[in-house]
Amino acid sequence: MAKYNGVELEKSVHSLPFWARGQILGEGGFGCVYFARMITLPTPIDGISHVRSFHPLMAVKTAFPSKSKELEDEKKILDNFVDCPYIIECYGDDTTINIIDGNKKVLYNVFLEYAHGGTLFEFVKTSPPYDESKQVKEYIRQILKGVNYIHEKGFIHSDLNPENILLVKEREEDTFFVAKISDFGLAKIVDDFKNLTPIVGTLEYLAPECLGKNGIQGQFSDIWAIGITILFMLTKNVKWSNDLSHHISEEAKDFIMKCIQANPFKRPSAKMLLSHSFLANT
Repeated sequence: MAKYNGVELEKSVHSLPFWARGQILGEGGFGCVYFARMITLPTPIDGISHVRSFHPLMAVKTAFPSKSKELEDEKKILDNFVDCPYIIECYGDDTTINIIDGNKKVLYNVFLEYAHGGTLFEFVKTSPPYDESKQVKEYIRQILKGVNYIHEKGFIHSDLNPENILLVKEREEDTFFVAKISDFGLAKIVDDFKNLTPIVGTLEYLAPECLGKNGIQGQFSDIWAIGITILFMLTKNVKWSNDLSHHISEEAKDFIMKCIQANPFKRPSAKMLLSHSFLANT
């Protein structure tokens, strides 16, 4: 690898701007997510100039060679969501040559917004229980706007949960965060019922219609996952119980119960939920 001011630069096979891979932020079945930053070069290195710029601070999702197809498919899905402020922004992609265990490997990398505030899961774990503050309701409204956008584009997210919702600063100087939906590795296009399989997602957030050998999964399944996510936000639990109902408002209870109706075709859309009284005055 080339170096600049002592920092190792990634070797791109596409002559993209130089960037440096930082600490690991997370791992998944596809590979790993790292902190990344662009390196502005005053002069070319090895005859390659700084041809264009990404965001100076990013998260880079890197696929192992055997998993690059899945990450490429996720990048293609993200390319459909370029103008929604409540979906994690994708800046582009790159292929790099890396030495792993002494062997040269070609890795596929996707550049994403860096979430300064971490995940919604982390936010909830450090927040007081039964919090129906304006901030929490604003996060819920942002999540619904993001899901509505995804659904209007004809997609199912398939894996909505608090760990796949990131809290992002739009600008470095901002003191507040925006909730943005991430991780589209399991997202699917809705054409007809044959496109609603195979069933995928995180078990605690899967709707009942998704379970069993004849399970189906549609946009209505995302609504169930929203209900469980909001239940977790308000109570730190993912299973409803009558005891919990004594600690949250009637509006919050009604909102959640509408999302987790057993009949998937009776669940409201994300757009309808945005008009629910629970979110009034936010």
